[in-house]
Amino acid sequence: MRIQHAVALFMLLVFLPVSASFAGMSASDPTVAKLSMLHGKAFDVAYLQAIIPSDDEAVEMAMTATLYADHSALLHWNQDYTEREHAQIKHMVNVLEQLGARATRNEGVATPSVKALRSVRGAALERKYVALMTAHFDHTVALSKLAASHSDRADIRSIAAGVVAADSKDAARLRGWVTAWYH
Repeated sequence: MRIQHAVALFMLLVFLPVSASFAGMSASDPTVAKLSMLHGKAFDVAYLQAIIPSDDEAVEMAMTATLYADHSALLHWNQDYTEREHAQIKHMVNVLEQLGARATRNEGVATPSVKALRSVRGAALERKYVALMTAHFDHTVALSKLAASHSDRADIRSIAAGVVAADSKDAARLRGWVTAWYH
């Protein structure tokens, strides 16, 4: 059992980026490509270990944007998003622990993306925030589409399907707001 965990951790460290930074993400997501080579428990663990810190960072970005954004619709959405996402992260952490693994957490961490948002205000913040969040959503949707079809576990397929549905909808909403507000 320890060997399986060591192999899964090694695969994660070799194949997945340590930081969930979204700036400059290419159209072809390397994390998805690397995850697609895994199977079974190793895949499930790696998927959750990839998405949890990414979602933590997105929550931190949302909380930062709540402090400095202008549009009330975005502020209300941020509040709903952070509450919903906290519950989702808690659930994913519990599933990961049931698999005998732990996640690297970005909760309360000022990642480069969070720091970049802290330096801008108003319209500039909203544009940067939406770009970062939609890149995050594109990333989590790509990871979760793979998990929805690749995982052997019904609970992980359910998590993944929920992420695809919610994050696709949220990305479309944010893109629509930026278009309406600034174009």
